[in-house]
Amino acid sequence: MLRAMNAELPPHLNAVFHPSADAPVRAALVAGACGNVGFGKAGQFLRLLSKYDIPVIALDLSPSVKQVPEKLRAAFAKKFSPEQIDAMLDKLVVVHGTLDDVPATLPLGFVFEAIPERLDIKRPFYEAIRARDPEAYVFSATSGITTQKLFKGIAGADRSGVLHPFFPHLTNKLWELPVRGATTSAETQKVIGKMFAALGMSPLAVADVPAFAADRLFCGMMLEAVRIHVDTGLSPAQIDDACKKLLGTSPFFVHNLIPGANYLSAHCMELMTEEVDSTLFAIPDAWVPFTKDPKMQWPYTRGERCPADMMDTVRTRMYGMLFSLTAYMLEHDVAGHDALNFLCEQALAFRLGVPALIQLLGTEEAASIARTFLGQQQITKADEVAPLGALDTTKPGWGNLYVSTAVHGGVGLLSLKRTTLNHVFVAELDAAYDTLANDDSVKSMVLAPDGTFAREFGHGADPNCFVEVLGDHERALALINGWKAPLAKLRQGKPTVAALVGRVLGGGLEFASSCHARVAANGTRLGQPETTVGVIPGLGGCHLIHRQSSPDATARINELLLTGHGFTAEEAAEWGFVSKLVKVRDLPKESMAFAAGLADGSIPMPAFRSAAAAVEVHTDVATTNEAGVPLDAKLRELLAETITAANGTDAASGSGIEGTNAATSLTMSSSAIGVKAMTRGKPPAFEHPLEG
Repeated sequence: MLRAMNAELPPHLNAVFHPSADAPVRAALVAGACGNVGFGKAGQFLRLLSKYDIPVIALDLSPSVKQVPEKLRAAFAKKFSPEQIDAMLDKLVVVHGTLDDVPATLPLGFVFEAIPERLDIKRPFYEAIRARDPEAYVFSATSGITTQKLFKGIAGADRSGVLHPFFPHLTNKLWELPVRGATTSAETQKVIGKMFAALGMSPLAVADVPAFAADRLFCGMMLEAVRIHVDTGLSPAQIDDACKKLLGTSPFFVHNLIPGANYLSAHCMELMTEEVDSTLFAIPDAWVPFTKDPKMQWPYTRGERCPADMMDTVRTRMYGMLFSLTAYMLEHDVAGHDALNFLCEQALAFRLGVPALIQLLGTEEAASIARTFLGQQQITKADEVAPLGALDTTKPGWGNLYVSTAVHGGVGLLSLKRTTLNHVFVAELDAAYDTLANDDSVKSMVLAPDGTFAREFGHGADPNCFVEVLGDHERALALINGWKAPLAKLRQGKPTVAALVGRVLGGGLEFASSCHARVAANGTRLGQPETTVGVIPGLGGCHLIHRQSSPDATARINELLLTGHGFTAEEAAEWGFVSKLVKVRDLPKESMAFAAGLADGSIPMPAFRSAAAAVEVHTDVATTNEAGVPLDAKLRELLAETITAANGTDAASGSGIEGTNAATSLTMSSSAIGVKAMTRGKPPAFEHPLEG
């Protein structure tokens, strides 16, 4: 059935699924829908595309494909109503068989292939697709075969490529998209990039090489974990305990969780020998049985701890392996510094990306660890497989993992690539601000998410940064003051504007509060939820919102601080805290224009009360956070006192009071309970719960 161009369909989806008003809407096809990847991505594409009446075809040779609808129903049940699930499944077409069995009435716009990793199966499939639908965009989920091997010599190679997904496949929106050296044309890269952006997914550009960037680190981490197990006798759970402390993730546990992961990881390391045949990638005999049997699991006793005298051994070997792999990828431009760091944190769940860890440790220490590892393990071709000169953080690419700068018409842009504050982010922010502040061509600045690595302004501070200072007032105060200093600069010189979108929470809101003005996209959600984590705001949250809002809003602001409840940008605009509300699509140009207006005086500087004011805090407000979790009574007392005291003096003195009291909160039982609960993804059970 023909229909007019779908006005409700985003233009970037029309380009793939309905490029002509004279033709029917094209479908998305997932081949290999019974596998882990295929099933997950069939569900993900169905969820995202069904709202636009785009059919999704689940294709597989196995009769188990007939069970896909009910499996998806069960998977969707936790998040969607039966009616919503029915509407999605109505757009699912299940095909048991081959491409020949796909209804001829369904032309294909996008094909995602997740069939076995064999070229003798994949290439004939691509040829069949091209014979049937020559204009379709065809992408493979392969974990290590280059586009050159997959598509070279096949018609439409320029409209084909690789999109490497990450677990969990039903929900993870992050992909690696090989572009450098790929058969995929620049035009196809642009079309697919815009299509994915329209669906809220993030394709990151990497090189077209065997074994993709994130896999090299994930699989290399597992390889070294296995070798440590073999060499030291530490149990898988003990090694995981050390890795959890060092990196934030558990290699053995994750491999036990994903059937076939041992084979894929070992295969990734074997692919690496195509680049350098080094013992860095040697597979120990003890791993081989696990790679052959996808159901075989490592013996695992949860709760085992790594002996203290073995932590340095694990640290040197694990860091050494990861630093070596990173050096090679940076030297050969497999992925950019910021992209690689983002993949570590978002795809692999590392607490800190490997590049950021190198930057935090410094070139000398990071390189020393890698050299020690390479020497102790007698790694062959060490200089070639681990070119440690790439770890020199004075070279281009370093120093802007989280914050980069640009200048447009006299307005400096600080592009933010991370949504949570940590030590490296704050240091980069400080350096980036100084760069623009010292540039005479820059008259004002905008701070905004970069749109690729971050699409929201900020979610707060990384709680892991606070774990190491819990219970120690001196260290806690040093951390807080160390972060306060760079944020304080934002009000001390050229006009600064925070471009707010998505969620702006905790430390992210304090970051925005430190600027002269805020331009917010409609629907932006703000909040200071620190009380839920058992701490009080320490970077300005106890007084900066007050100082930039109408006195009539004081009681409401106090209530929000005491409860941790969120509020909208629309409400904040009524107070005067948000200077301007705009449509999401207009936020970049409107925030830049606002900053330019502040610089030339055509827009008046938003009000800021630097003097003292009497702020009375009433504590007869909700006793729980928005999730219904009872808050801590003693923390509430401290927070109420801090709000009054910080506002009751000048801004600089108020900041000092707030910092001292925030450090005190990090010594209380509420923080010990709340911070640890947050790092574990659980609600806190405070020692002194408020009574409802």
